[in-house]
Amino acid sequence: MSFGTSCKSFVLWNPSIAWYKSIKCPYELPLHGIYGLSYDSTADDYRVLVASQQGNEISVVIYSFRNDSWNIFNDNRYRYGILSSENQAVVNGVVHFVIDSTEWSELRSSAIVYFDLVEGKFKEVPLPGFWRKDDIMNLVALGGFLCVYCDIGVQQLKIYAMKEYGKKESWARLFVMPWAIEQWVPFPTYVKPLFLTRKGQVVVSVGHKGIGLYDPKARTFLWCERVCGEMPIPYVETLLSLNGGV
Repeated sequence: MSFGTSCKSFVLWNPSIAWYKSIKCPYELPLHGIYGLSYDSTADDYRVLVASQQGNEISVVIYSFRNDSWNIFNDNRYRYGILSSENQAVVNGVVHFVIDSTEWSELRSSAIVYFDLVEGKFKEVPLPGFWRKDDIMNLVALGGFLCVYCDIGVQQLKIYAMKEYGKKESWARLFVMPWAIEQWVPFPTYVKPLFLTRKGQVVVSVGHKGIGLYDPKARTFLWCERVCGEMPIPYVETLLSLNGGV
């Protein structure tokens, strides 16, 4: 999914079949908000989610690919502020976001949320019991698990996975990797985990310099492709045609 030239249009793109579809929204969408793409397996439907905030009220607009229609929801019971769309992970077909507390009198805290289409509101996913409130939280989906890690003020990235979705006690450390690749590039460059292979290797983005492969067991790094100025984004292959067929 990408943005159009205005805040009332989107482009859905399937790189697997090199096809795209332009979508126009009847609502005035914010330039700043969170955007995500989910898959509803019960309805065999892809959904575009757009959330924006004014004061304590969060407005959510949902586009249904199957029905080619939009719905809008309002939730004024939430005391959190929306952040960037970049910090998201799709698990079980549902897009999850990190949001921050808006009550500045308290110590800054984060929450992992997803939007419940049935009840029309955001719901929280339990955080690891050992997570500190002042740690910056990053989300990623690895091996089908919802994972979190902190990349500020650390020497290593400790990746924790929720082994049983929705169960707080199931959070466990998945692996550890360097915060920056120092030995293999001219100067330290931060890394971001993108994908976990079947062999347990981690596909990572290395700043805006390219893609590499890190092996947590052997502690080795291998460049896969150097692309300066670009940020890679993982996707799931599908033969779904954006015209509605396969």
